[in-house]
Amino acid sequence: MKKRLLALTMVSAMAVTALAGCGNSGSSAGSADNGEWKWERKVEIICPWGTGGGADTTVRTFATALEKELGVSVVVNNKSGAGGVTGVEFACSQPADGYTYLMCTPSPMLAQISGATDYDVYGKINPLCQMVHDCNIFVTGASSPYNNYQELTDYIAANPGKVKCGVMTITGLDAACVEAGFGGTVEPVAYTEGSQLNADVIGGHVDLACVGPAEVSAMIASGNMKVILSCTEERLNLPGMENVECAKEVGLDCFFGPSRGIFYTEGTPEGAIKAFEAAAEKAIASEDFQNWAKQEGLDQRQGWMNTADFKAAWDADYKDLTELFGN
Repeated sequence: MKKRLLALTMVSAMAVTALAGCGNSGSSAGSADNGEWKWERKVEIICPWGTGGGADTTVRTFATALEKELGVSVVVNNKSGAGGVTGVEFACSQPADGYTYLMCTPSPMLAQISGATDYDVYGKINPLCQMVHDCNIFVTGASSPYNNYQELTDYIAANPGKVKCGVMTITGLDAACVEAGFGGTVEPVAYTEGSQLNADVIGGHVDLACVGPAEVSAMIASGNMKVILSCTEERLNLPGMENVECAKEVGLDCFFGPSRGIFYTEGTPEGAIKAFEAAAEKAIASEDFQNWAKQEGLDQRQGWMNTADFKAAWDADYKDLTELFGN
């Protein structure tokens, strides 16, 4: 996102600053006598979205790798609703004892910024580490009269108000890409099922879709869809997308994509945070997780970020999204 790389460079050495948060007071349970954190029971990670989606599969793959590093079981608890805000609220209601964490993306924060919720997502949760950073792409059906961004914008200009783009969350990052990419000339249309969105794009019932590459890779490979633009700083090297222009090439500040990370609430013991960060870095670097990420097309952007870098990125995202969508 805008200025994200610069922000990371400037503050990567900064210590993480606790945000005003929620949750109960931290507990010393799990601390060893030598001051190092000792994991004594299972760890729970709250996922604010349902099973089977990109967020869920990411955190479950991570949990499997993390168990090997922590030496205790890691369970994922799905608490979906309100575009992720329900899960954030639930995580913030749990004891901040070092054994409960939250998997989150910027989408619930965007819901707060846009006024879709009055819950203070940004102020309630603290970044711990980033696992992966996915991206968004614009796709259209094979029979569409445009094949690249310039042809699409020419078509939009010649047909004002006609072009619509399907998204999965009207207050999410996919809708943010539509706004940033077309400046209000393309209307985002919310879908509840990805399969229906894909079918409508292929059938020409909706002009565009803003989706993750892994969600449509099979349809691109079959020739039923073509990619118009990647919302990235550099071109993707995924099959069928190598020659597709990226947002930076066409002069767009349109880099919104779900960075999936782990968060904690105020009061969580510092020893637990540091121990979790160290174990998470090893889990993300593991062969199993890296192979999975490559298979899912999640190797196109920097994945792992430590606490300091992830906090800098989270703060930069909040600033950029507020400038674009703040009331």
